[in-house]
Amino acid sequence: MLFKIASANAFLVAVRMGFSLFTQKIFAIYIGADGIAQVGDLKNIISFLDQFSILGTSNGLVKYISENKDDKKQLNRLFSTTFIFAAIASFFSFIILFFGSGLLNDLVFGTDNKYEYIFKILSFLIPFIGINAILGSLINSLSNYKLYSRLNLFAIIVSTIVIVCLTMINGISGALLAICLIPIIQFLSYLIFFLKESMVYINLSKIFSSFSFKNKLLSYSFMTIIVVFFINTTDVFIRNLIEKTVSKSDAGYWTAMTSVSKIYMQFLAAIFPLYILPKYSNIKNTFEFRKEVMMIYKMLLPLIIIGMLLVYLFRIFLIKSLYTEDFLAMSNLFRWQLVGDFIKFVAIVLSYQFLAKRQIGYFVFTELLSVFLFYVFSVYFINIYGTEGVVIAHFVRYILYLLVVIYIMRNSFYGENREFK
Repeated sequence: MLFKIASANAFLVAVRMGFSLFTQKIFAIYIGADGIAQVGDLKNIISFLDQFSILGTSNGLVKYISENKDDKKQLNRLFSTTFIFAAIASFFSFIILFFGSGLLNDLVFGTDNKYEYIFKILSFLIPFIGINAILGSLINSLSNYKLYSRLNLFAIIVSTIVIVCLTMINGISGALLAICLIPIIQFLSYLIFFLKESMVYINLSKIFSSFSFKNKLLSYSFMTIIVVFFINTTDVFIRNLIEKTVSKSDAGYWTAMTSVSKIYMQFLAAIFPLYILPKYSNIKNTFEFRKEVMMIYKMLLPLIIIGMLLVYLFRIFLIKSLYTEDFLAMSNLFRWQLVGDFIKFVAIVLSYQFLAKRQIGYFVFTELLSVFLFYVFSVYFINIYGTEGVVIAHFVRYILYLLVVIYIMRNSFYGENREFK
């Protein structure tokens, strides 16, 4: 199953990289490094809303669907609880985004920009984002990698067309509007490809009939929202720090670097909810866990090392293809970003056990520690190395993160075989 998911996802990542060539090139030509930094800010906001739209319960939802997928009664209770959470999140999000649009614009984009309308548009899209999150969790829990690939292919193609067209017509305003519309495109892809199959598991007649899973899901909820909030606000703060300490263009270069990182990390990102989380949820003892982790490392680490070496060796070609020659200054960011991403993958393969076994305290502690270290080291290194200091901070924080995770999991990964509670 892991091989099939990895193979299908490799194709999906290749397609994503191909279409990203167009969007990143258009961004580079029409909005430049400054505009790319603003697009990065908006993506961070939407990333937070993806989790907040169902009150941070996506990982819990994957776990409990995979455990109860053959029990219709439990599934009805689970989805009913989740849709109630989504309704609550939609109400509060609308109030904050619509009526606080002016303040949010000043905090995120600065007082020189007038993008209040972006937040007002987002306020009406939260229900769609929530439904997307619920259906996405259902697909992940079923490990339906073929359907996952079809959905994402459709969304990638349509999103690219919309982003390219609106950016060419209206510049940065068009780019921001296009990013806002991506949840609608994703929702349409679910309607086209997954509506019939999803109704096998979701009973619409009982969609608000039960709230009995609230305690189990809330154990994932509040802390996950805090983690996602700090991850995304830290990115915004660091982007603003680069603008003030170095330049706005350098903030765009770093955002471009993180965009490249997200493209190749997509190959790995889908494996965690589609395979690792459902698999870990059903593991009963430390022997099975160790065996599974070593299998994942043995299969994927050689591919990751080769892939990252190729990205580094062809970084100049990638920059010229994805952006313009003005972005060549970001070439010195690749080394530390790639090594940091490699260590991140090694660590997260282990730390996903925290989510699978509801060890939420460990999950929150390690994630917040990672965010805190990233910000502190960024502030320190940026004064010494400039923008390169931010990617050095990225590498250092994941070294420390890995060491902390290994220490916490010392009894799960080493020593005698133990049953998980």
